[in-house]
Amino acid sequence: MSPTEQSPALKAIGRDAARLLGEFSPIILSNRAPFEPTSTGQLVAGAGGLVKALTSLATATKAIWVSAARTEIERGLATSGGPLNSDSNADQSFPIFFAHTDPDAYQLHYAVISNPLLWFAHHYLWNIAIEPVVDQSIYKAWFDGYRVVNAAIADRGVALGRELPRRPLFLTQDYQLYLAPELIRSALPDAAMQHFIHVPWPEPRYMKVLPAAMREAIFKGLLANEIIGLQTSLDVHNFLRCCVELMGLRVAEAEGAVFFGGRLVWVRAYPVSIDVDAMRLLGESPAVRELEAEVATWRPEMLIVRVDRTDPSKNLIRGFLAFERLLEDHREFHGRVTLWAFLQPSRQDVDAYRQYLDLVQSTVARINSRFQQGAWEPTRLELGEDIHRAMAAYRSYDVLLVNPILDGMNLVAKEGPVVNQRSGVLVLSESAGAHEELGGHALTINPFDVEITARALHRALQMSRAERDERSKAVNQIVATNDVARWIRYQLEDIRSVTPPVRRLSGTAEGQPTGSAKALQDEPPGNAPERPPRESVVDLYSNADGER
Repeated sequence: MSPTEQSPALKAIGRDAARLLGEFSPIILSNRAPFEPTSTGQLVAGAGGLVKALTSLATATKAIWVSAARTEIERGLATSGGPLNSDSNADQSFPIFFAHTDPDAYQLHYAVISNPLLWFAHHYLWNIAIEPVVDQSIYKAWFDGYRVVNAAIADRGVALGRELPRRPLFLTQDYQLYLAPELIRSALPDAAMQHFIHVPWPEPRYMKVLPAAMREAIFKGLLANEIIGLQTSLDVHNFLRCCVELMGLRVAEAEGAVFFGGRLVWVRAYPVSIDVDAMRLLGESPAVRELEAEVATWRPEMLIVRVDRTDPSKNLIRGFLAFERLLEDHREFHGRVTLWAFLQPSRQDVDAYRQYLDLVQSTVARINSRFQQGAWEPTRLELGEDIHRAMAAYRSYDVLLVNPILDGMNLVAKEGPVVNQRSGVLVLSESAGAHEELGGHALTINPFDVEITARALHRALQMSRAERDERSKAVNQIVATNDVARWIRYQLEDIRSVTPPVRRLSGTAEGQPTGSAKALQDEPPGNAPERPPRESVVDLYSNADGER
């Protein structure tokens, strides 16, 4: 496969899209566009395999992509009304439209509500003894920022959806756009809609850090979709519990369904993954091999690697403290092992993230001042964003440390093993979404337990080559089987199978409940019990109470 050729996974996504989405015209909605236009006219592609997967889907189906205008160049494109073409080659191109946003409104949307309020709630990061303080500034950001930006993207999507030749299919991405689906549903009731949430879903009690008005608006927005996609079965369980305990709705947990507004909404787990062939091809590229050779000039006998954003949810500090405990208890590793942290500075326009990065740097400096001997640097901290250097780190590690407090998935746990050349051991937090798939072949840790993490690092460094090979091979097989093409395919298959047909002029749709079942759906809302029993999908239709 040449560097310019589509990988087998991306080709499969194209085939699946053509096979499964013939009756739909897809519209992808996201906070950020997949390409950012620059002042020189170039397009900078967004990082990550997810962008590539969704870009492949857009290319295969000629989907429309709608995002918030975040820069002055993007705002200019939004004002002009025309699209940004993703590629100069018409066969590989799809149109990107921008929804106009006021800079102040977008700042409130992104830097107050989306991050940190919602992000911290999804990742259990609030110190609830003192934070968050939901005051006038939070409500202002909600009404003048989050709601405004969601409405702008929804309005742009609706206007474009009305012009499409086939039934619009809205594929909304993540936590920045929770309110958009309800706005779209009210304007285009026959649109097909799916929302994928990349972050973990918290349990009901923790969702109560959000004011009732905000969380109910979030649930009503999400429940306007036919399908809500989450990362793991635990996320699905938590979401359904929230529907029961916070919204008073009836759910069928075994089938993953919620009855809301006279409709069934399906809640499914789709563990996101990577393009394995593309990742391995990149790992063999000359740029990566050159960097790998550079790493070999300074690395000691053993190398522990972590590749992360400087986000508090990544639990960087406890990882460094665990390595410090390893050095305290095992002097035999002094001079023989280094922890290399290659970190991408994240959301430095948010105070909490800037403060966290300062703490990361001071922690590393303290550990190095305590243990450094001669040329040996116990902890090597590098800040930057360089996919080739990340690949070189992946190829070089003996131990890969992935210890988030909580993660929707954490693709580092999948990317690292498929390119590693040393049968490296994965040390994995039980709270990472990837643990549901890979935990049986990793060394599992509690992300809060520094002692256990230190012991896991020690065990990984001393593990026999045979056991390392066996674990590495098993992780590779799981990731290769459950790749990004399968992630997309399962979503598209469900969209085709559970999306109701367009209503007939008589007001009913083929395959939908009629007669008494339809009448039950149309009953006015009742008072749901405080804790409704588990039910089946059939029960939801025959015992419908409606929404609160």
